[in-house]
Amino acid sequence: MPVIKMCQRNMSKALLCFPESNIYAIVLCTMKSILQVIKEGRPVLFDGAMGTELYKRGVFINRCFEEANLAAPELVLSVHRDYRDAGAEVLTTNSWGAGRYKLARHNLQDHVQEINKQAASLARQVAQDSLYVAGSVGPLGPRLEPVGALSEHDALDAFREQMEALIGGGVDFILLETFGDAAEAAQAVRAARSIATSVPVFASMTIDMSGNPLFGLTLEEAMDRLIEAGADVIGLNCSVGPQPMLRAAKRMHSHRSDIPLLIEPNAGMPRQIEGRMMYMSTPEYFATYTKYYLQEGVRFVGGCCGTTPDHIRSMARTVRQYRAMCKDHDFAGEECAGKGLGDRGPGGRGPSEISGAGKIVSFVPIGSKSGGAKPEAGKAEVERIPFAEKSQLAAKLARGQMVYSLELVPPSGTTLDTIIDKARIAKQAGIDAINIPDGPRATSRVSTLVTAIMIEQQVGLETILHYTCRDRNLISMQADLLGAHAIGLRNILCITGDPPKLGDYPDATGVFDIDSIGLTRMIYRLNGGFDISGKPIGKPTGLSHGVGVNPGRANFETEMERFRKKIDAGAEWAITQPVFDRAVMEEFLDYIERNGLHISIIMGIWPLSSLKNALFMKNEVPGIEIPDEVIQRMEHCASAESAREEGVAIARELYESLKGSIQGVQLSAPFGRIDLALRVIGK
Repeated sequence: MPVIKMCQRNMSKALLCFPESNIYAIVLCTMKSILQVIKEGRPVLFDGAMGTELYKRGVFINRCFEEANLAAPELVLSVHRDYRDAGAEVLTTNSWGAGRYKLARHNLQDHVQEINKQAASLARQVAQDSLYVAGSVGPLGPRLEPVGALSEHDALDAFREQMEALIGGGVDFILLETFGDAAEAAQAVRAARSIATSVPVFASMTIDMSGNPLFGLTLEEAMDRLIEAGADVIGLNCSVGPQPMLRAAKRMHSHRSDIPLLIEPNAGMPRQIEGRMMYMSTPEYFATYTKYYLQEGVRFVGGCCGTTPDHIRSMARTVRQYRAMCKDHDFAGEECAGKGLGDRGPGGRGPSEISGAGKIVSFVPIGSKSGGAKPEAGKAEVERIPFAEKSQLAAKLARGQMVYSLELVPPSGTTLDTIIDKARIAKQAGIDAINIPDGPRATSRVSTLVTAIMIEQQVGLETILHYTCRDRNLISMQADLLGAHAIGLRNILCITGDPPKLGDYPDATGVFDIDSIGLTRMIYRLNGGFDISGKPIGKPTGLSHGVGVNPGRANFETEMERFRKKIDAGAEWAITQPVFDRAVMEEFLDYIERNGLHISIIMGIWPLSSLKNALFMKNEVPGIEIPDEVIQRMEHCASAESAREEGVAIARELYESLKGSIQGVQLSAPFGRIDLALRVIGK
């Protein structure tokens, strides 16, 4: 007897069919829809960490946990069963990192639909019709514009792709988890709403110890943004343990008591014990804070990193007790708000009072940089250091004077004597600054920061510190930049960096938390007195910062689109890739003038040293355009010395023809021959 069954929790009627007798009957499932539960305010218990459990059960930390849906479904089912048996009423799909960008890190980007549908199917197998299934969606990975390079349109598409698979797989609602950026979370909410307006959306942010999201807004502002986007429930999860999350929950309830709240803390902060990272918050401790959350009006509780079925089991007992005491009242009404489960701490005080938490002072960053880069309404930024006062290089650029820099590559060993001597020669020749590449072609050399400090201290010549996003995370990058300013370095060239696979260490890991656009914005914010998360740093930095640009890139429009984004992010000057073709440079300069881009251009010049060098640059270095006539001139050289002379002559002709249209030159020294580089400008 076939049965077609759709549960009332999905707000649909069920159809029971008896084809033999042509009798049809309407059957209703007894389980309420999650929307009804939200309206009633009845406490609901979510499950705990999925990743923690998969790791404990043998999935290596460097594997894609979401791939286990396909490769080890029984393992995922076992986690869901354990949480079900512990008392969880919501099972969360194993799909937090199953968006196309995060899956691409494991070459699984073509399996978004398959992995997410399977994630929903596995959770539904265990939940049946007695538990709810939450479709977990995490941040995409790459940052959204303007900090990162990911457009809002592309983000919307990626979110929709994952959510459609989860909804198609049978989830009851979408759960957005661990979002540090409210703008990205709001985009995810909009994506869900564009797919199915009837599917509830829970939007959960992650916070720092101050109680604010990680990227700029206050907690209250982030809430408002998510509510405006259409979220049904606002939540917090991950990053911090039960106590700081309680303080944040009190703020949220005070700000918008009409909005249901979800709280899923970590099991405290992890500690290293005998070489293993262990979470220290016990199940009993979690049960205590579950009581506090419910007393403060939170209606959805669960656990995040480090929590186990044992934590959920303890929380389940507290939730059942709370329901028993509120059974004669409306869960959402005043009668149940603050209902006691014992006292609220020693002396009847709430836990935030016990911890000695003082007044919470929230700070916000300067407004987004676009055009004039005005602060957000009502937000004051500190006084910025004028561009001309940041460095000697900046002062010359501000006055419209020509600047000259020489590129010197740090040594691969520990001795800096040679590069120091070359810097002294450059200073005597009238060079304004030494350019220091950061791990060019993904090689390992002496730190650019150390090299720059040594040159400035021992030679008394400014440096331009090339700084890449390849080897450092956001925390390390901000630390380096603050340190650079503190030690007296003032000129930074923002570079994304060559992937490690191009260099001597192909197995090394590239970080790339942000690219050069995000790095440019980071420095712009530091110069305004705030770090990238919006926290004040006190006295602002005064870093003169530029960006790279490639006039010879095959896809010129794509390069110019990124260049404009760099300017919008706050770039003050730009250094081009080495130029060999006057027509290429003139086209680039014409584009800048036509589009009203106001930025100082420093042209890269590389004097060719041989025909072999010219052919390599032309055929094997992406983005370098060398005209055939230049190759022919190098072919006619009869000796190595005449080839070097011709290379200098070609570079000098280019410089002389364009120096009236540019504001500076960066000279590369082929094979360390600074004498050849200096001769290009007549030094």
